Amino acid sequence: MEIDLGELEMEKVVVIGTGGLAREFSSFFSGLVEVVGFSSIDDKEYKKFHLPGKFFGGEISPDLVGTDNCVIAIGDPTTKDKVSQDLGLKGFQFPNLVHPSAVVAGDVLASESNGVVISPNCTIGSNVIFGNHVYVNFMVGVGHDCVFDGYTQINPGAQIGGFTQIGSHVLIGSNSTVRQELLIETNATVGAGSVVFGRVRAGVTVLGNPARTLKKPVSG
Repeated sequence: MEIDLGELEMEKVVVIGTGGLAREFSSFFSGLVEVVGFSSIDDKEYKKFHLPGKFFGGEISPDLVGTDNCVIAIGDPTTKDKVSQDLGLKGFQFPNLVHPSAVVAGDVLASESNGVVISPNCTIGSNVIFGNHVYVNFMVGVGHDCVFDGYTQINPGAQIGGFTQIGSHVLIGSNSTVRQELLIETNATVGAGSVVFGRVRAGVTVLGNPARTLKKPVSG
């Protein structure tokens, strides 16, 4: 599904989460979509930051919130996966959203994937493939011919070289750099500010320049 952010009448969306990512989304996309409210199990952040729309608890439905368009603004890939499965069963849809300031050499909106978010001032090269619920935060650069599997989170300022393959449920930290033609496997984490020169295996956390293994996957 896609939402044309150039339409005169703004589409309504409900945002899942009230943390930093959710607040950034509501600020960045203000005036482009109508945020009807936020869904979370705790209303403290909603009240503290005076977020727009209504506060909905954790149990929501399209009828309750007044729209079936849903944006999952949760940074943790595993939690995002679980939440998206639950909400999909309730009838929610997950539009692909590209901020007008982003430069994208392809039609992300026409992708068969759902829930892809491209934030302000990103640059996305040609022939880049995004899986479901890939969230690209602001000022990220992605080279040509990259592949991102589902539920990956790319934090602000990350730079990813061309022909890189990134598995599902990966977290790419802020201001990190991933050299071209690398493989970042499923459930891996690249720490903030890291410079990655080699393959990152599944479940591993790497950190530093050059990036070194900080946490190995739990066996068994």
